[in-house]
Amino acid sequence: MKMRLHLRMAVVIWALLTSFMAVSLAAASGGEPVIRQAQVKAVYLYNFLHFVSWPAHQEEKIVKVIGVLGDREMGRSLTELARRLRRRGRTAIRVILYGSYRSDLDFSACHILFIGRSQAGNFKEIVSRLKGQTILTVADSKHFLSVGGMINLVELERRIRYQVNLSAARSAGLRLSSQLLESALTVVKPSVKED
Repeated sequence: MKMRLHLRMAVVIWALLTSFMAVSLAAASGGEPVIRQAQVKAVYLYNFLHFVSWPAHQEEKIVKVIGVLGDREMGRSLTELARRLRRRGRTAIRVILYGSYRSDLDFSACHILFIGRSQAGNFKEIVSRLKGQTILTVADSKHFLSVGGMINLVELERRIRYQVNLSAARSAGLRLSSQLLESALTVVKPSVKED
């Protein structure tokens, strides 16, 4: 099972990164293609859409929505990915760019909300505001899981991996596939009382 998920994610990641490389090559002046970390992370966010189950009312939406809070580079990478997916006839995504956190922002349209490192001082407030909403929260910053975030992207040995807070995901009504959990670097499991 774990091998199948790695293979499936690797194939999708490779296909999408190859298209990113073509653009990078065209933009570069004869050098090696440059794949930015944000591009790899954008592909991970896209892949998460296939391994998370939202409640029925959210699942019915044909276009999945990924919101980006406080990370322009991630926003650009996801916007480019969305454009490439449309051209290839793949699962459509819509990207909402929120800029910096403000208390009046409405995240209810999102399936996934990526929260940039620049918003680390607001992690606790953002996660608290999203309690009871079926939004998968993702960041790439230390301590994100400890304040109730659901997935944290980390770099390990020059590769992007992820950690999962299963307790937070379950309390939001999200079901994460066993394959997603098996491939995680670490999983914070619900306590016996929560389960």
